[in-house]
Amino acid sequence: MVPKNKLIRTLVADDSKMALLSLCRYLEFEGYFEIIATATDGLQLLHKVALCCPDLVLADLSMPMLSGLEAATELRKAFPKMRIIIFTELSGLPLRDECLRSGADSFVEKSQMPEKLMEEVRRLFPSNSRQQ
Repeated sequence: MVPKNKLIRTLVADDSKMALLSLCRYLEFEGYFEIIATATDGLQLLHKVALCCPDLVLADLSMPMLSGLEAATELRKAFPKMRIIIFTELSGLPLRDECLRSGADSFVEKSQMPEKLMEEVRRLFPSNSRQQ
């Protein structure tokens, strides 16, 4: 377990309530994360980020009101140091590249979770990682 003051303050966004709950439970189990807020659409995501100022945003690509891709573009402009990981059921390098161009720091396919997600978190937050 990471000391409380070292936890990664995280906002998780997914329009599937079941997926949102599952991901939050997994992240809390891992011990690296403090879930400070959740969102079920892209506009709610932008609003909550402005209120909570998380270290990390995990956002589903496909959400109502504003996609994770569109939200990443806005978040990168407003919060250039915040880390953003987009996750999705879709796959492919063109989609990954589009997410990265839009401001995301990383792109993870849901089929590769949780291993790839944790790999990307360790890459983005090396000082929070446990020694392997």
